[in-house]
Amino acid sequence: MKGKTLLAVLFLLVLLGATPWAFAAQSALPPSFNGWTISTPAAQISARNLDSVAQDKADIFREYGISSAEKADYAQNGQAATVILYKMSDPSAAFGAFTFLRNANLAPIPAPGDSVAFAAGSQSRAILVIGNLLLDISSPSARPPDRDLKVLADSLVGQADRRPFPPITDFLPKAGLVKGSEVYVLGPRALAQVFPISAQGRPDWIGFGRSAEALVARYHLEGQPKNEDAVLLLAEYPTQQVAANQYDELAHWISLNTGAAQTDGRTAAFGTRSSVLIALLSGIDSRERASGFLSQIHYASDVTWNESSHDLTDPSISTIVVGAIVDSGSIMMLALAAGIGFGGIRLFMKLLLPGRVFDRHDQVEILQLGLTSKPVNSKDFY
Repeated sequence: MKGKTLLAVLFLLVLLGATPWAFAAQSALPPSFNGWTISTPAAQISARNLDSVAQDKADIFREYGISSAEKADYAQNGQAATVILYKMSDPSAAFGAFTFLRNANLAPIPAPGDSVAFAAGSQSRAILVIGNLLLDISSPSARPPDRDLKVLADSLVGQADRRPFPPITDFLPKAGLVKGSEVYVLGPRALAQVFPISAQGRPDWIGFGRSAEALVARYHLEGQPKNEDAVLLLAEYPTQQVAANQYDELAHWISLNTGAAQTDGRTAAFGTRSSVLIALLSGIDSRERASGFLSQIHYASDVTWNESSHDLTDPSISTIVVGAIVDSGSIMMLALAAGIGFGGIRLFMKLLLPGRVFDRHDQVEILQLGLTSKPVNSKDFY
């Protein structure tokens, strides 16, 4: 009887596990947020089948590092919205995918809540970064307002990887930067789409195989035509030696600092290196302007001390002299007291017990040179 009951329970669990709502329970997307209710269970999408939602960005997302994605439709008062959640490998990958997914129609917007690190949007679409999670929310008419997006982001923050985002953006010059043009790059496929220089026969010419990370941004510099922008590539490496070796190799693949538009079939760029950073500037033909712009890029590391501390002040010269005299006097007094104590005890014991504790005759040995015939008696000393 017990065996039949156990089999029935197992069969019921299998039936429950096979229902669509059981799969929905595994979804990271919530069943509702601030009045928006899910219409159908969230569809789970593997990295291999990412083309169905990311389309032409699928290969780039795979290059950045993605584990899976989810897609769900929500509705509220006759309005509809589609939410796609990309689960990237880490916050750096999510930030890179965000910058690549952002376009001219999606301007930077204030982050809806503390859970969101980066946000961009338009009237009908918004993309948000929450740790390693990337949200793409779109609607045929008007996207959910920011207050609703904040509730959605807060519901996902517990599942997000909250490690820091890459600090390479701090090294970008601010003057002339076209806002929203920054693209964080982690592989040669993405780099080939955002930077106009390519090295024939060497896809990974910037050194992603050497743990490089790059940032590409457009600049409108003084003296350039209105419709022409310079493109800056910043690449950061794990050590100065790796950066130096990579910079030396660049001359084999591109025409570096020559000033010519093209040399021996190689495209030209102006470049410089600062510690672990390599900067390449394309789309400008003036060596002087390129040098002036690149001179703004400096690598500097910050060391933060977060242990408890206290203030120390140097003592005055009078305090040092007085302290030395007092300490020396104390040592002399201690030595005098020790000498008197040791000698006094020895003298007291010799008076009280002569020849029994100290200077006992049977324990005294005398070495003689034999210059006289008279032997030396130890008693003659006491």
